[in-house]
Amino acid sequence: MKCPVCGAKVADNVYQCSFCGSDLSVIQYLKRVSGTYYNIGLERARVRDLTGSVEVLKKSLRFYKENKDARNLLGLVYYEMGEITAALSEWVLSKYLAPEKNNADYYIDTLQKNTVAVDATDQTIKKYNAALQSAQSGNADLAIIQLKKVVSLNPHFIRAAHLLSLLYMKEKEYAKAEKLLQRVRKIDTNNTTTLRYLKEIYEETGGGEIHDKAKKSKPKKDPLENVKPVGAYREEKKSLMPFMYLVIGLVVGIAVTFVLIRPTLMKNSMDQGSEIADVNEKISVKDTQISAMEGEKEDLQNQINELQEKIKNNDTKAQKEAENYEKLLKAVSMYIAGDKLGAMSMVSECSKKDFALKEAKSLYTTVSTITDQELTALITKARETINTSYDEALSQLKALNKVAPNNQKIMYLMGRCYHYKGDKKKAKKYYEKAIAIASGTEEAVQSQRYLDELNGKRAAEDTTEAEGNNEGENEGEDNAGDNEDTEE
Repeated sequence: MKCPVCGAKVADNVYQCSFCGSDLSVIQYLKRVSGTYYNIGLERARVRDLTGSVEVLKKSLRFYKENKDARNLLGLVYYEMGEITAALSEWVLSKYLAPEKNNADYYIDTLQKNTVAVDATDQTIKKYNAALQSAQSGNADLAIIQLKKVVSLNPHFIRAAHLLSLLYMKEKEYAKAEKLLQRVRKIDTNNTTTLRYLKEIYEETGGGEIHDKAKKSKPKKDPLENVKPVGAYREEKKSLMPFMYLVIGLVVGIAVTFVLIRPTLMKNSMDQGSEIADVNEKISVKDTQISAMEGEKEDLQNQINELQEKIKNNDTKAQKEAENYEKLLKAVSMYIAGDKLGAMSMVSECSKKDFALKEAKSLYTTVSTITDQELTALITKARETINTSYDEALSQLKALNKVAPNNQKIMYLMGRCYHYKGDKKKAKKYYEKAIAIASGTEEAVQSQRYLDELNGKRAAEDTTEAEGNNEGENEGEDNAGDNEDTEE
């Protein structure tokens, strides 16, 4: 690790810096606390308490942000929860903080090589964002259709499953919502949002755990409560009354049939024709409604296709963010190796707002900033390189032009390189740019002189005389320029 006072590299287990003598016991304590939280987070992740694991791992990184094991595990937990972008950000940052022997390299390479998974992730993010907008605008049916597709593409995307279950609850489809939330519990057992939604469902339906507890609280009935004791046995005498009751019942039944039931049957047969007509009319109305609903379904499908096409063409945020972090990592490596020009050129197309992390913004500011002294030194180095290689000098000057555009000295030297290489068109272009930046300077005067020479307005003797007055160029450059002009 690095000493926070002098910046020297020291062993991981020492309690005092061997270079400046600073006390490192506090840092060792923070590392132990961070390791303890990491162990707790690992145990929670093993029992699929992913929400609790994320909370504990974040605490671990607050105590020691360079704990690569905690950061890599946090990325894995995010990946298991369907948060691919968050996982990739943690791995990229882990790779930057600890570039040697880091499992983050394997995770990033595996994810980047699996193009199918990356495309599926991209699609799920697009569809989830579209579904969220539909839900916020009150179009719950469209949001449900889109979220079903998201959950089928990525069953571990917990946020999408929560939103879909919430929409089911809004539509009173509690069975579907409970089934989806129970599936989420298998991924993240103690997710507070999942438990809260399940509690609301059980309170609405009286089912689940609450219903079971209510059942258990009721006292059990005695199965023998209604059983009465049997009296003493007594043999009954035979009688004709039961037979008489049977005959009287048959007579009464026949009378009731002729008086009451027969007229009703006759009336039903007369009304049957009108009932058939009513049924046919209802069937016709249903057919009309079904036809109208099919038309609405087709219109809705067209809207869905249009939205999906728009989403497909507009959302590349996750991929762009990963590319920017890769460029920043390369730039930092170049900066550390002493190639400040290469580092600035690497992040020249990025801006500070492209990075969400505070540490990344600070690194971008460091590698993309150049002082006047450094710029002057780099220009001098490029001027000296002209004597050995025009192509290498041009490469350096082009990189400098990205970092410091519209610099008169850079424009002038690029014109000289192209002049030596025989590319008169480009040489004129950069001479004219140098003149346009400022007049009266040495570079402007020399640029005008060489421009006139290319246009045929001066003689070769004037070129030699003016070349001697140029204090910014050495004799090797003059000789190279004269030889090149002679060849032309």
